[in-house]
Amino acid sequence: MNSLEKEILDRYLEVVLKGNKDGLKKLRLRIEDPPRRKHMLYLGGAVLAGIMKDAPDFWITREDYQEEGVGCLNKCS
Repeated sequence: MNSLEKEILDRYLEVVLKGNKDGLKKLRLRIEDPPRRKHMLYLGGAVLAGIMKDAPDFWITREDYQEEGVGCLNKCS
């Protein structure tokens, strides 16, 4: 059991079960730690960029940002 699982179980026992340890027998908790987790955000961004490469309305240019600041994000919604 890793420390995150222990923290979650301790908190669940305290808040939800009010100290009743019998309830922990019914709880199934599994936390996965995929080896590529550090690269998942980059991979997701790369996939999104590949999908949207031909959609110019999707992109905010540097010039747009310099001209409008954060307000240029409104065109994305």
